[in-house]
Amino acid sequence: MYNKFDKLMIKGSIMHTLKNVAPVIWIIIAVLVLCAGLILIFNTTLAWSIIEWSVAALILAVGLIYLFSVFIKTTEQKLKALGIGALCVLGSAALFAMPRLIGGTFGLVSAVLAIIIGLLVLLNAFKLRRDGAGWTGTLITAAAYLAIGFAMFFAESGGRLFSVLLGLYFVVFSFNIFGDALVSLMGNNTAAQKYKRKVRVPLPTFIAAFLPMKMLRTVNHLVEEDPDELLLVERPEQRHEPDMEIYIHTREGFIPGMGHVDIAVGDQVYTYGNYDDATWKLGGFFADGVMVEMDRETHIRMSLEVEKKVLMVYGLALKPEQKKAILERIAALKADMIPWEPLAQQAEKGEIEGNPEDYQDVASQTYRNSRGRFYKFKKGNPFKTYYAVGTNCVKLADSIVGQSGIDLLRVNGIITPGTYLDYLDSLYERGDSIVVARKLYYPENSDAGRE
Repeated sequence: MYNKFDKLMIKGSIMHTLKNVAPVIWIIIAVLVLCAGLILIFNTTLAWSIIEWSVAALILAVGLIYLFSVFIKTTEQKLKALGIGALCVLGSAALFAMPRLIGGTFGLVSAVLAIIIGLLVLLNAFKLRRDGAGWTGTLITAAAYLAIGFAMFFAESGGRLFSVLLGLYFVVFSFNIFGDALVSLMGNNTAAQKYKRKVRVPLPTFIAAFLPMKMLRTVNHLVEEDPDELLLVERPEQRHEPDMEIYIHTREGFIPGMGHVDIAVGDQVYTYGNYDDATWKLGGFFADGVMVEMDRETHIRMSLEVEKKVLMVYGLALKPEQKKAILERIAALKADMIPWEPLAQQAEKGEIEGNPEDYQDVASQTYRNSRGRFYKFKKGNPFKTYYAVGTNCVKLADSIVGQSGIDLLRVNGIITPGTYLDYLDSLYERGDSIVVARKLYYPENSDAGRE
């Protein structure tokens, strides 16, 4: 039924641009990142001098490229290229004259981000406490983010603290790059694979959050430039059929572009979100948490034909004990749920007046399109209240997928679909994990996202 969708798949990785680079280059990059991290930790002045001059030179190079491109651009593009080039050249001149602006700006932005994340995590802690769920660990995490953010913002040693934290991140991230190179060089060597499984550094949240948008832009560009590039590309060495799938959605628009995550086990899809818009607070940032269970085929059709979304699907091959643990986790969640009916379903049963089509709330539209089964959570369950950057779709999906025993995404701050997209994509690219399949579903007749 879905041959026209199944044949569409992105050719190669969207996120990992180093996939086809020789492992020796990976090692060189890892060494450079490691050296940058060590310099940031032990010689802040030298590190920032290098960063400041490098950033200024890079901006200047970009500006010159844009200015030179004026001679090969079409008439309508020349003005845009000229403006961007001039701004970059002027900006680089200002940075060469006042290089300290770069370090100060980086530190200030990082401090503000840490404070914002801390406040958002603190809201999650209060939400969990109100719902009667465990909240102490979340409160401690919020306090750590706030302490680091205020220290970088107000303390005299804030710049030094930022350098040390950034340096530590670079050091650990260099081991992540080195692990990719090691696994690539040693192939199926068991020791190398075990090493790589132990080393995983996710992208910073504020970067990963926008990965679904990047995926959407890349897909739209490929469709526009060369539709034949969207072909089904399965790994020849793949030997396992997926036992469960993870769906990452995205579509045009800032909030929808951030993405959504569902999981499928067998023929059933489980999706969690703020479907009851009668309980929305702050525009749906908070709401009653609703779990929807629907058929897999219906879910794909609704996402593509009705919602006009792009779906990246990752398939997991599970051992019997892993699949059993996942099914037990789903059963445990369902035991803590209460069936709930959208207004359209109530009207269909004659429990309220009106026709089902009269109700246009989110839950009613989802019910009409999916014929799914809806549930809310009991008090004491952390998913009782949906929270966009805390107990959200990714958090619930990860609580189920985590039963597989794979090296899970460990995020103590804000959890986004983009972070999960980066994580699953890296597991697939690695080739030694239980993530054995990756497909792209694109709505053929949709103009969403095209310019």
